[in-house]
Amino acid sequence: MRVALFVLFVIVLCAATLGIGMYAGVKRTWPVPQLRRLVVERTNPAIKTDQFGRLLSYYGKTEIACPRQDHMTAVLLVMGQSNAANYQGQRYQSPDDRVVNFAEGHCYRAASPLLGADGQLGESWTLLGTKLVQSGLYRTVILIPLAVGGSSAHRWAAGGDLNATMVAVIQTAKARYTITAVLWDQGATDFALRTPEGQYRSDLKSVIDTIRAHGVSAPFFITRCSVGGEDWSENNPIARAQASLADSQRAIFDGPNTDHDVTPFDRYDGSHFSASGQEKYTNAWIPLLRAHRGAVEGTD
Repeated sequence: MRVALFVLFVIVLCAATLGIGMYAGVKRTWPVPQLRRLVVERTNPAIKTDQFGRLLSYYGKTEIACPRQDHMTAVLLVMGQSNAANYQGQRYQSPDDRVVNFAEGHCYRAASPLLGADGQLGESWTLLGTKLVQSGLYRTVILIPLAVGGSSAHRWAAGGDLNATMVAVIQTAKARYTITAVLWDQGATDFALRTPEGQYRSDLKSVIDTIRAHGVSAPFFITRCSVGGEDWSENNPIARAQASLADSQRAIFDGPNTDHDVTPFDRYDGSHFSASGQEKYTNAWIPLLRAHRGAVEGTD
């Protein structure tokens, strides 16, 4: 009996060791930080999330007075899945109060991870805001994150489980600010799900229609984003659907093409951006936002 128990213990130990080793190999990291984060997430009362995992509070956040919006203020609603959320390789923080994280009616100095999105790693939006301020394009950048890792477009469309949350975030934002641009980064999940081209186009159009119906006329930018899986190629149904929706008459524009410009070497796990990917991504946004600056002006 003792021998049998010992053999079972050895088998379990070997299986656990193999599993951790495989994880470390795939992620190219020893998973101690990830294990530690699981413990912190479960025990730190400062971390609160909604039913979708979106951060509502996080330790170390600096709450500030919400700035007044004027013509030198960008108010960016940033939406989508993991690369729009807090799953990226490098964390950033704003050096001052000119880049702001707006969430649940409150303002915070922007720092990864951002409130309003799920995940607890890095993100690109704080870096983008800092670059927009440093370039002189804007004096203040207000970030409104609304992103859930692994979410499909259908979940954000009318009837989807994330649609009501999207509407609530927009209404809360509109009580204080005029949104000046919507930045959409989503598509890899739908590629993995084999969502048909027409269905994805319909779902994303529904997302845009919902946003427009709630009074947001700002430019809507669609990131070319579909990378995922060994059978992926740039010419795929999701990428084609994303490209087909650009319509200047409806203020719908192409965003950065991360399928092409953010290479596998810029993604720490094949999907999520590393620091080099974040640099490329944010640099691509600046000329796009500059070209369409003034399409929706802030209130004076």
